[in-house]
Amino acid sequence: MKFLKLFSVSIFLILSLTINCESKAKKSPRSYDFTSRDFETVVSTVEKQYIEKNIHVDRAYTDAAIFALMSLPHALFLYPESYFKDRAKYEEVEEIFPGETFKISPSDRFVIFNPDYTKVEELRKKKYQAESSKPKIQNDELKKMMEREQIKKSILASRWEQIHFSKKDFDRVIAFVQDNISKYRESPFKDPMFEVDEEADKKSEFGMKDVYLAAANGYLNSLDPHSSVFLKEMWEESMAKIQDSTFEGIGAILSGGGPREVIIENPLEGRPAVKAGIRSGDVILAVDGKAVKGLSLDKVVKRIKGKKGTKVVLTLKRKGSTQLFNIEVERATIEMKNVTKNLIKDHEHIGYIKLTGFVKSNTESSDRDIKNAYNELEKEAAKKNIKLKALVLDLRNNAGGYLDLAIDISDMFLSKGVIVSTGRDQGTEEARAEPNNEITNLPMVVLINAKSASASEIVASALQHHGRALLLGERTFGKATVQKLIDPLPGNRDFVLKLTQSRYYDPSGMTIQVVGVNPDIEVSAEEDGSFPFQYREENMWAHLPKIESDKKHKTYFNLEKLKDWVKKKGMSESFLQKHKNDPIKPDYQLIRSLDYIEALIAVK
Repeated sequence: MKFLKLFSVSIFLILSLTINCESKAKKSPRSYDFTSRDFETVVSTVEKQYIEKNIHVDRAYTDAAIFALMSLPHALFLYPESYFKDRAKYEEVEEIFPGETFKISPSDRFVIFNPDYTKVEELRKKKYQAESSKPKIQNDELKKMMEREQIKKSILASRWEQIHFSKKDFDRVIAFVQDNISKYRESPFKDPMFEVDEEADKKSEFGMKDVYLAAANGYLNSLDPHSSVFLKEMWEESMAKIQDSTFEGIGAILSGGGPREVIIENPLEGRPAVKAGIRSGDVILAVDGKAVKGLSLDKVVKRIKGKKGTKVVLTLKRKGSTQLFNIEVERATIEMKNVTKNLIKDHEHIGYIKLTGFVKSNTESSDRDIKNAYNELEKEAAKKNIKLKALVLDLRNNAGGYLDLAIDISDMFLSKGVIVSTGRDQGTEEARAEPNNEITNLPMVVLINAKSASASEIVASALQHHGRALLLGERTFGKATVQKLIDPLPGNRDFVLKLTQSRYYDPSGMTIQVVGVNPDIEVSAEEDGSFPFQYREENMWAHLPKIESDKKHKTYFNLEKLKDWVKKKGMSESFLQKHKNDPIKPDYQLIRSLDYIEALIAVK
């Protein structure tokens, strides 16, 4: 069975943090229109096709109004009057900005807050200066921050419940925006740290089309975190970023930006950055002599990227050294692949395939590419007179994609049984493995982490349930809802609507929603072996709840024997200690997993 039009991708836009993931030719943004009629189309489509038939309509119109006001370049904020008066009880001191409130009508039980952006800018500068000198946020502190945010949102939601904000109230907010849009059209921030992005300057003037689009996404946001409406070209661009592509850059993965330092997470092997001497953990202070402090990550990326053959100078700070230094890097063409494979160095009897997304186009499809990758691994091993003894499928940081591809890829490793079932009020449909489709019967390991979501979780749970693969890593993201892509939005060919239509369930009939997929053996990705807090589905507001089940996962592997073998013969920790200062940061999770893969081969 195929779910050809259903998506299990967990994010609206797939934003790459790699320097080399910028297209060679930037397209100028096309003009578009999104009217009140389009907003109503979104509302009516939700009524007909959304997974839940009894949605909280008042909450939906509340969020639509909130998003509409926040979309203004000079953003305004909507609060229940009772909450705003008491907000000091629920919000941190640094979250309470100065400003004024007003009402559209004297009888309203909600207020519009207009921050004093001159003072806000001053407060943000002070906050940035304070945060830049702070050490990294500790795990417990991060958890407490998330808990406080959830409590605040719950209280705010209950205050909105008391008001019964309705469609009539939403219409009055929209009418207010329409009458006053010229007053709030200009961004109040003058500091370069907060100025509008250069690309945004090329866009057409902010107008009601932007307000209605924001309102539509507010309405959808009240339902769940994965339903949204957006420009079709943005969807195509986001999907292109996880398909095979060729880009120009220096070849390094960055993190940070804004109030945090911009850090080289990893220079990619064989690419210009590592060849020039850049190392994992280096902090970028300036690009071509211009400081990057306070800039968002995408702005830093724009400064660094450029045409093949041109050069860029990075001013860096390195751990253990007090001296700043410059490194000149010549940009090059960087090839990015959705499916990569290799025989693991020093363990060449183990094949490794990494899948970054479940994608398909006229030129590629993830299932076909995995099959080809495996065949090439067999040939490569044969040339070296090596017999493959195990296979690793790496699904870490894989946010999902087409559901039917998750089914097809699972089927490549299973001979029978249920792979996944999808369902809503009308019942469920099952997808089952077909006999004789398997590409290998080798012992198999699947690597997962907190960013393995949706389609990745379908594959991992199916292979785990049937005892086909040992799962190593950490608990997955926990997104078990299926979105249908309505392309185009009826009446507007420039937009598409992604709408949650059903849940999916693992082969035992349990939902993965919120719960995620637990590994058979936890393996840390951190240098110190810890498992820091990770943002997952349960931390997202308005997510669909988990469904309780008394079913338990069956384990097919002798985990105690595997752990005992690793304890006695494992080599990963000594290897990591020896290579901890290498220019390219070791893949701690993969290297630690190799001990368990060797144990899987050795322990019968």
